Amino acid sequence: MTGKRIVKEEPIPEEWRGRRVGLMDALLYARKQILMKRGLWFATGFNTVESLFSFILGWASNTQFNGGQEQEWEDFLEWLDEVKHELPLEGWHVKYLRDCGGDHERAALKFLDFAAEFVALRRKTPDSRGPG
Repeated sequence: MTGKRIVKEEPIPEEWRGRRVGLMDALLYARKQILMKRGLWFATGFNTVESLFSFILGWASNTQFNGGQEQEWEDFLEWLDEVKHELPLEGWHVKYLRDCGGDHERAALKFLDFAAEFVALRRKTPDSRGPG
């Protein structure tokens, strides 16, 4: 059985049970896995920033082909472009890999950190604002 990886199946996060999971939720989960030192491979199946880019394209295509819409994802891309000026024509994955000196995991985290920042701003609740 050489060359075959055995992957332990993980249960889905409890907060996902019984609801529709959006792409932004999946990106936050990927970020959490990387920060927990499980690595980019655990989140996307490969160790490259391109694997994250491909994962996103696949998710978006599947959503579109099934007649769905990811408004939060579309809003995130608009925010990334217009507010952060971090959506270059060459592709975020190309720019971020260059910005991070070829470190694929750092490049992925740069993108995922923007996703986390956007979600934190977007999904603020009265309880999550803290003092002041």
